[in-house]
Amino acid sequence: MRKIFITTVILLILTSSFTDLMACSSIFLQTLNQIIYGRNHDYYNPNSVIIYNPKNLLKLGVPFPGENIAGWKSIYSSITISSIGVGYANSGMNEKGLAIGHMGLPETVYPEKDDRPTILPTQWIQYMLDKCANTAEVIEEAKKIRISKRINSGNHYFVCDAKGNVATFEFLNGELIIHTNKDMPYLILSNDTYEKSMNDIKNYTGFGGNKIIPERANYVEEVMAIGCTKMNQFYKKDKKDIVPDAFDMLYCMRAPDSTPQYKEYGTQYSTVFDITNMKLYFRTKTNQTIREIDFKSFTGDCTIKAKLLDIQTPGTGLVNNLFVDYSVQENYKFITNFFAKELYNKPSTADLEYMQFYPELFECEK
Repeated sequence: MRKIFITTVILLILTSSFTDLMACSSIFLQTLNQIIYGRNHDYYNPNSVIIYNPKNLLKLGVPFPGENIAGWKSIYSSITISSIGVGYANSGMNEKGLAIGHMGLPETVYPEKDDRPTILPTQWIQYMLDKCANTAEVIEEAKKIRISKRINSGNHYFVCDAKGNVATFEFLNGELIIHTNKDMPYLILSNDTYEKSMNDIKNYTGFGGNKIIPERANYVEEVMAIGCTKMNQFYKKDKKDIVPDAFDMLYCMRAPDSTPQYKEYGTQYSTVFDITNMKLYFRTKTNQTIREIDFKSFTGDCTIKAKLLDIQTPGTGLVNNLFVDYSVQENYKFITNFFAKELYNKPSTADLEYMQFYPELFECEK
């Protein structure tokens, strides 16, 4: 069963970065007393699950034949958002205020095979949130593991912490390229390399060029031009309300509501991780009401179960009480809900069972 999963689902699911579409954006904003990380999730499938992950679990990565398997302990608890159930993440924040998200990057080329343990792109985020307290630790850990070159889709990562340290992680020509605050004029990222994005915005008004910045983006470089413009406006404001301002920026950077190929395409959800106050705010394409999750209300190590919340669950205000306890059955429900909306990734029964039971491989170390 494990081999089937490796040769079908992983290599299919992780080919979900469409080169002809925008696919997610990230921003970092900071005031004198507050730090946030915001992210748009751009895709045609609306289904995802918000997960509270307790700490002190011993975990294994999904193995690739002939390669070392990553193994680690979750030192920190986290809240993550996943499309394919517990153990994977599109974005998240841990109890130390480390926040991470991924975005599609077609130019990605992962490293050649070596002795380092391998991990999946969506497990890279969970691994870092489990093990690292800040951006500097992520930089060190990123050198110790490897995403298999056999993965034929690309992602890059946006990382920030409670001290305002930001970094991007890209895999280009098999090399890990890291940008940090000192060489990042704008703390924002979408689906081009950071270097290309910073060169492209020079063509737009306000950045040295004469291209008009549209009200609504159709291309990645327009997303970045809009985002950088809104970021400049934010920092010039006398009165800042950082969480609503972040949602406003993300709304302006949102993807088209449909494309000729994907009628349901769009920004399926926007999230704002309030790193300072340890809260997650989110809204969805179908429910623009901003809802709130208080991280501090979740306490305990792996003696308690993970908690799950369908991101599409109706609700208003604080929604902590809407979470349900993890179970194999609940995990399966979220996984099958996601694949019911997939156009091309159609896993077998054995594949679904592997994902369903994958968290059962974790062991609690009290």
